[in-house]
Amino acid sequence: MRGYLRRRRVNTPGRSLWDRALKRAKSRAVSFALPRDSVTVPPTCPALGIMIAVGRRRSACSPSLDRIVPQLGYVPGNMRVISDRANRLKGNRSLAELRHLAEAGPAALRADYAMIATYVEREELLAEVRAKAEQGGRAGQEWAKIAAFLDRVFRKSLIN
Repeated sequence: MRGYLRRRRVNTPGRSLWDRALKRAKSRAVSFALPRDSVTVPPTCPALGIMIAVGRRRSACSPSLDRIVPQLGYVPGNMRVISDRANRLKGNRSLAELRHLAEAGPAALRADYAMIATYVEREELLAEVRAKAEQGGRAGQEWAKIAAFLDRVFRKSLIN
């Protein structure tokens, strides 16, 4: 069974993250509305820009499912796969708390907190634009184009 689960983590890492999120949501009474195959693992962490390692033992580079706004739960549009290190540093902190830690936190972690604050800011902006895109009509279509553009720009900025 252990071998099967390891192969499954390697072959379908998003599914493993989805399964664990479902268990966490049930045990913590958090809302869960993610479609089964909706979790995809990017090659790099959108928060820290480090490579995400799939199928290995848990490490700072392991994939982790982030609830952008923790209070909303596991719902579409509120989820991103980031590195375990980024998710642990982010925790349930607000953007203001992350900015404070970037300036006055432990010196060795300030740069990471600054990157995570930037990530949270981007994701909050993208969530706002997506919400406006859902209004429908011509304006909604334009907001959807803006959301797609911002998503491409944010992903590209991680590569460079």
